Amino acid sequence: MAHSSPSSDLPNTMKVWRFHSAAGGAEKNMRLETMEIPDPKPTKSTLVKMVVAGLNPIDIKASELPILGPFIHRLPATPGCDGVGRVIETYEPSLKKGMMVRFRKQEMQQDGVFAEYVLLSPGQCAAIPDGVSTTQAVTVGTCGVTGYQALAPYMLDQDGQPKKHEHTPRVFINGGSGGAGVFQIQLAKIFGCHVVTTCSASNIELCKSLGADEVIDYRKEPTEELLKWMVLEDSSKAFDLVVDNCSNPWPLFKAGDVYLRSEGTYVQIGADFSADAARHWFNIKLRPGFLGGARSKWAFMAMKTSRQDSERILQWMAGGKIHIPIDSEFSFEQVPEAYSKLKSGAKGGKIVVHFSE
Repeated sequence: MAHSSPSSDLPNTMKVWRFHSAAGGAEKNMRLETMEIPDPKPTKSTLVKMVVAGLNPIDIKASELPILGPFIHRLPATPGCDGVGRVIETYEPSLKKGMMVRFRKQEMQQDGVFAEYVLLSPGQCAAIPDGVSTTQAVTVGTCGVTGYQALAPYMLDQDGQPKKHEHTPRVFINGGSGGAGVFQIQLAKIFGCHVVTTCSASNIELCKSLGADEVIDYRKEPTEELLKWMVLEDSSKAFDLVVDNCSNPWPLFKAGDVYLRSEGTYVQIGADFSADAARHWFNIKLRPGFLGGARSKWAFMAMKTSRQDSERILQWMAGGKIHIPIDSEFSFEQVPEAYSKLKSGAKGGKIVVHFSE
């Protein structure tokens, strides 16, 4: 088995961001601590020196749940799933010392990516292809794969090619300027779709630059009413697929009885944990038709980490077909500030953190 040893000047300790409580917000409890660098030998893992990391709401969302949070996300914990780093030591034949790799750790782990050195299980790393920057590569693991998995089952055949339609497939993306939305717009265009999306007025030009054919300012009037009128005026504009990146979907889903084709699907990504969200979910799943329930097909999508899916996206990036806007960039010393920015709402695109390298 291939094995590259670490350099002799590797330090014994590293800096790590950890939070021991999420009360009042996980980011308010994050502290920069000193820990020993993990040893890859016992588990034949790969040791990586971090270069850049990407932020996602799932990093700390579960830990902040009342009562259940500490049981779902054990504390103390280091946040973060998405990372890019340089291989320091590895037992994998496909990897070499000094190679730049991207990876995704499972969410809600205690050992996330906001540490100077990260230990990764076999098969967790993938080399970054030529033509893709580290900042672009780090966006793929969570948001890129989420975007792909929301679209691919409905728009691609078993060979991974766009399905043949009698018409140009129409996709509506609710929340096109967010981390997953910026991928979905570009992927849907690669798959040959007509794309309609929502965002605030400040991000309209951003969504158009990514390829969106029509952009709705969701603050002007209810999106569900605009979509219904769009189809009532011209039935050929009914949608084949809806991808909803936002919470509390009941009004938008119910309106799908008008704007969604009978064979179409409404895909909900992620979930909120509020009482109001529970009411929306009850209406979607349990409210009968004779009491105003919806007829459209509904599917909940929870992203599954996939090296194959991420490598496919990286190839599109290398070919210039996908480019992700970066909303904000922070240093390793500013991790709590980066999460505060994530909570306050990114203006458009991804938030990333750069390490010393």
